[in-house]
Amino acid sequence: MNASNIIPFHYEGQAVRFNSDGWINATVAAAVFDMEPRDWLRLHETEGYMRALAKHLSIQFEPKFTERKQSKKVSGGKSGFRPELSNCAGLVITKRGSSVNGGGTWLHPKLAVAFARWLNVDFAVWCDLHIDALLRGDLNEKQQFDRACRIYTEAKDVASLSGRELARWKIKKPALEYRVEYWREQLQLTLGLDAA
Repeated sequence: MNASNIIPFHYEGQAVRFNSDGWINATVAAAVFDMEPRDWLRLHETEGYMRALAKHLSIQFEPKFTERKQSKKVSGGKSGFRPELSNCAGLVITKRGSSVNGGGTWLHPKLAVAFARWLNVDFAVWCDLHIDALLRGDLNEKQQFDRACRIYTEAKDVASLSGRELARWKIKKPALEYRVEYWREQLQLTLGLDAA
């Protein structure tokens, strides 16, 4: 997940991170409810849902199982000491690092609402509405935001190539960051979502 295209929205005063393609940071979302995504990924029902979703999306389902110690916060379904599904068929991506920089377990938008329902029904509806708004919102603002993110990332990549470019990056960075933030705010305003 690219840190520059992460859009934080607030659910009951706590930030929940999505990217501009509607993927949700499940690690951050689960923390709101004092839970962990690995417990949901370990459920038999989750594996069945992911298999069916992969089939309907025409994605090959080849899960990588990671043996993990069971959390004490498991709720719903049979979990036992089953391994968790991770980095699975374009439905789940795990990335090291802080959540602000895109680290954590990310779930495909079509998987996110099923996960959110496991956390809390009201939260699931909230997620469904926010994902829908991100994916179906005003394209002009979304396109501008995506473009600003792409330009920012490309400039950052170029900057790392040489000292001279690094000096140019330092000059460009504030304007590019402003542009990303401006279009993030425009996107949030257009979609009618609370950016607080």
